[in-house]
Amino acid sequence: MRIVTISQMVLRAAFLLALILGIIFWVNPGLPAQNEGLKGVHMLLGIIVVLSLWIIGLAQGFVKGGGSFGLALGTFIVGLAVAIVGLWQESWKGEGANILLINIIHLLLGLCAVGFGEMIVGRIKRRARAQASASA
Repeated sequence: MRIVTISQMVLRAAFLLALILGIIFWVNPGLPAQNEGLKGVHMLLGIIVVLSLWIIGLAQGFVKGGGSFGLALGTFIVGLAVAIVGLWQESWKGEGANILLINIIHLLLGLCAVGFGEMIVGRIKRRARAQASASA
């Protein structure tokens, strides 16, 4: 249970910081090109979000009383989608590309990742409370 809580806190913090940097990049599109370090920090935070989500998914799969394989698989699919879009979005922003749409997709995938993680952690904690009260 402790690993789930730690992963949830890491997921929240990394997402919030990545969101703040992403909004800064959205408002000032030239900034990532001027400052590669900030772009690297944003990418590192995204990787931390994905890894935290995957840890939550693994933990959910090993919950006593049976976890959901579908939810565990879903965390890996959502995390992979976030990683692919995050790593490839710069190459997709060529001439004639709809940059706003690409950025919105990236933002929505990040929101899905953190929402999915929160949903699964809530499910794990509810199940643990139910088992604790049933055994008491």
